Amino acid sequence: MSSKKQKQQPTPVAKPKQATTKSPRLWTWALGIAAFSFLLYINTIGHDYVLDDFSVIKENFVTKRGFEGIPDVWKHHSRYGYWNSVGELYRPIPMTMFAIEWAIAPDSPSLSHFMNILLYALSGALLFVTLARWMRGYRLLLPLLATLFFMAHPVHVEVVANIKSRDEILMFGFATLALWFLHKYLETNKLSAMLLALGSYTLALFSKENAVTFVAIVPLMMYFFTKSDLKKIAVTTLPFLLPAILFILVRKAAIGSLTNPGETYALDNILVAAKGGAFYANAFLLLGKYLWSLLVPYPLCSDFGFNQIPLTTWGDWRVQLSLMAWFGMGIFAILGLRKRSLWSFAILFFLINFSIFTNLFVTIGTSYGDRLLYAASPGFALALALVLMKIFKVKWAATPSGEASILGKNTGLLAVAGLVLLAYSVLTFSRNFAWKDSYTLYETDIETAPNSAKLNFHYALEIVQKGLKSTNPTEQKAYYDHARKRLEHAIKVFPEYHDAYSQLGLTYYREKNYDKAMENYNLALKYKPNFPLVYSNMGIIFFESGQLDKAKEVYEKAVQFDPRMVDALRNLGAVNAMQKNFPEAIKWFKQGLVYDPENATLNFYLGSAYKDSGQPELGQPFFEKAYRLDPTLRK
Repeated sequence: MSSKKQKQQPTPVAKPKQATTKSPRLWTWALGIAAFSFLLYINTIGHDYVLDDFSVIKENFVTKRGFEGIPDVWKHHSRYGYWNSVGELYRPIPMTMFAIEWAIAPDSPSLSHFMNILLYALSGALLFVTLARWMRGYRLLLPLLATLFFMAHPVHVEVVANIKSRDEILMFGFATLALWFLHKYLETNKLSAMLLALGSYTLALFSKENAVTFVAIVPLMMYFFTKSDLKKIAVTTLPFLLPAILFILVRKAAIGSLTNPGETYALDNILVAAKGGAFYANAFLLLGKYLWSLLVPYPLCSDFGFNQIPLTTWGDWRVQLSLMAWFGMGIFAILGLRKRSLWSFAILFFLINFSIFTNLFVTIGTSYGDRLLYAASPGFALALALVLMKIFKVKWAATPSGEASILGKNTGLLAVAGLVLLAYSVLTFSRNFAWKDSYTLYETDIETAPNSAKLNFHYALEIVQKGLKSTNPTEQKAYYDHARKRLEHAIKVFPEYHDAYSQLGLTYYREKNYDKAMENYNLALKYKPNFPLVYSNMGIIFFESGQLDKAKEVYEKAVQFDPRMVDALRNLGAVNAMQKNFPEAIKWFKQGLVYDPENATLNFYLGSAYKDSGQPELGQPFFEKAYRLDPTLRK
């Protein structure tokens, strides 16, 4: 009797030794990434404030109130304490941190720089463990390389070295944490994980508005890295709309508008100057510039604004190439969707997170900024890691032999990846030096963007400061001449540059050329009739020439257009005091102290006004505070 042939059983295959989120080895790598990232930016700890740091920290009276200013941080737009204008930015979490840091260490940028570096390093560790969690079926080398490329990329220098850009770091960190908790919820079905995901996402939104794009990243992640069907994806994504709606309502209550309540100017966004179809042609020109900055991050610059990249037309080959590149990426990503290709995920992650900054859907307040690539560039970093692994024919799937085999048998891949990281690191570390202070940044970047009107203007301001500090008349004149040339070039590039006319007038005033100063002040008013700084500066000339009535008139206009302008309030009080109108003088001095309570001169003037009005007992506390703030006032 013949026996029936038994069916052969498959040989068991060992499970891949891919690290899990509970693996000590995974957290060792995460700690290494954090340390690497921290060291990349350690040379920025001693840097000064620069760029927007002044408007959100150093010259923002709300921030400088410390803990007392925190309620106002949540009630107003981010620059409420800097200017008396409408604002579109509502980022209360980073602004709260700046207020706390000011309270702990007033006017000490080192603490804030340290916090930026630390948060950036922690966000790198978090990104790695999140990608590793998603990609458990892939070699750990893939999320490791992607994270390292992201953290070392020089295009992120602006985000870390400019304290103000803490909003980017916090937003991305909280959004990544939300995605980590969401993935944990999908694996464990624990409600607490979902609540933590929603809470983290809420913090991301209140850190920076562009966190709204992560609502689309949620279903993207679920589609590529979980077994959820479309219904499950939709149902799980819906709760993330709630924090977004909450943020929109709170933001509207704070700034009074759902959209940008102010006007966008060509100086900030050159696309405003493009007419008709040329708008989109130039938008794609700049989109091509963004891609080039990712591929070749040198030279970098803090401002490529009007008119460093002149307006062009659809006939420009750069526009056409950019159009093909962007649409090509989109088509390639869509074609790979069905197969859940990692290429598609990387591209779609990039496109979704960058979409809000393209100017194709909404005209934003700037046409170009390296910082705007931050939340999108993990997609680029992942794509770069995929490219290198493809070139060196390294399979993405995890292997039974674990990570050691990759380190031992793929020396070509590791060598090239190491060279890329080395190049990125050198460029990043060296670029950090340019962000030491405003003068260094503008002096460095003017070589890269000599025709940027704003860069010339701000460089001129820093040159003037050098002149003011100089005690050598010949050297001082050289500084003023250099500043004047920069301002004149800014006006040549942008003839309606009211700020440049204003500062040009101030430069002439310092040289005691009052006729030229007034000529430029009037040109500034031609292009901006409600310019409080110009009226205040005109008042100084009238005051010094003894024309008190005219001085009073222009100071009143300055205060009319900016009720929080401390210099104008102080000078208006001084004029009234000289005219023996002490009640008015006291009123204006007290209003100035509302916005700058630690101003020694204002406290001294208010004390003097009380004394001269026959109320010395009311003035004494202000004298005492003035002497405490500035002992040289005691004469």
